[in-house]
Amino acid sequence: MPIDYSKFDHIDDSDDEGAPKRPPPTKTPQGGKAAAEAATAAAEPPPQPQPIPEEHKRPLEDVPEIELPEGPWMQYYTDKMTGPQRMQTMVYLWNSAEQEERVEFLRHLIDLIGNLAISNKIKGGQEILKDLDTSFYDGVTYPEKWVEHFKERMSVDEKKQVFAKLYKCLDNSERGLVLGTLM
Repeated sequence: MPIDYSKFDHIDDSDDEGAPKRPPPTKTPQGGKAAAEAATAAAEPPPQPQPIPEEHKRPLEDVPEIELPEGPWMQYYTDKMTGPQRMQTMVYLWNSAEQEERVEFLRHLIDLIGNLAISNKIKGGQEILKDLDTSFYDGVTYPEKWVEHFKERMSVDEKKQVFAKLYKCLDNSERGLVLGTLM
């Protein structure tokens, strides 16, 4: 069965979405255990973010240049970077690309996955093409030199190769994180 890429065909502008809709408030009965729990939850301060371990904040200024098809950069990515650093790198590479390039990345990823059941769960339209939130890995370092090289000096085909190689280097849990952002 062929893969349907048509949900990615119409990318005019991502600024056409209105403000996010809030779910309607739910009515809870007055008094009782539910009201007491709600009052307690409202009085508690929000959880504080956990401090980032130092290993994820290590400067990555010694990264080798990205060279295709292979090179020491691949070994550096897999052996010298932590999981959060790898994820942060992919987020910044994605965000540095134009929307038209992102469509190409998604199509290539769908081909790499080769599983129609998973591919059909990937969202379509403008939502999937937006910048990813970098605050989840706030404070985690990434190779800024790679992002600059990727954005300024690589063709779309080279960028697709880079994303494919980075994705293939990820372990299953990291691949799950990548796919989870797309579903």
